[in-house]
Amino acid sequence: MQAAWRTASESLRQEGWNLDVLEEPLDWPFEPGPLTISRVRGTLYGVAIGDALGAPNEGKPRWKLQAEPLDSLKPHNERPAGTVTDDTDLTLALATSILESGTLEPEDLVPRLIEAASKTVAGGWATEQAVERLRRGAAWWLAGTPSAGNGAAMRAAPVGLFFDEPDAIRRAAFLQAIITHRDRSAAASAIVNALFVGWLARGGPAGEEALFWLAGAVDGLEVPLASRHRRKKHQTVAGLVREAAEYVGEPEKAFEHFRTGAFVLETLPSALVVFLTYPDHPEKALLLAAHAGDDTDTLASLVGGWLGAYLGDRKLRSRTPSNWWQVAAAPAIERISRR
Repeated sequence: MQAAWRTASESLRQEGWNLDVLEEPLDWPFEPGPLTISRVRGTLYGVAIGDALGAPNEGKPRWKLQAEPLDSLKPHNERPAGTVTDDTDLTLALATSILESGTLEPEDLVPRLIEAASKTVAGGWATEQAVERLRRGAAWWLAGTPSAGNGAAMRAAPVGLFFDEPDAIRRAAFLQAIITHRDRSAAASAIVNALFVGWLARGGPAGEEALFWLAGAVDGLEVPLASRHRRKKHQTVAGLVREAAEYVGEPEKAFEHFRTGAFVLETLPSALVVFLTYPDHPEKALLLAAHAGDDTDTLASLVGGWLGAYLGDRKLRSRTPSNWWQVAAAPAIERISRR
């Protein structure tokens, strides 16, 4: 990973990116416990369940979903119930690459992303554009689309599982992000997801104090972006992660305030509020995320990954309907979890 970091950072610094924050030491603010198979399985199943549960609702407005709620896995994209989308397929591709390589190795990850993107359903446009450039031979550190979409964040959970130290998680999450999303806020969101998975999987508290640590881990990386629904206000992932603390316990207000689209300034803070409102009630949290409107599959998969990292697979299974676990990705998750 060190060679990849040198290559990418040299290129990006020439373009004016401030990467100093990613080179500063970062430690867990608590005594971390050991990573368990239960937390690995819980995280990966949580991602897949949230994805499959939210996919049939993707793109629909919240008012319509609340009028016609679902409580089980449904068919979508002309595929049977339990089918996952790119949220899960790319997450599992990243997990496999890290385990095979023993680190974050872009040369190994790129062909896996290309293969997964060619087979998945409901792929994101930014990732599809980057994958096409990679197919044509573009260098991995140059191929990414300049998009602040959530495609880099949604797949980042394995980084938080399979790297032990926060500073390594931060760099690995950044490197895997820029392969498809060459954008500062997209990279920051991937770092936040990976660090939060690592935090929860190692016994960190599911409380608002996590938000301020997560925001501090990416402070200075971004250039503020104009909000799509508040165009005169420029914001960062770091700022919105801190702001999410004000909405814990009021997820419906969070959806109105942050929105729930595929823009990372919307998806990530809304998902954080859902999780921190109901960390011990996964069924309620996942159904809420799946009915939030707009990018429901990614929002629910983020929430699901954090729930699984926090609870482990046994608690997650005992507190959710059994038929939710009939996701198509189950065999792949079992193989990865046993490595």
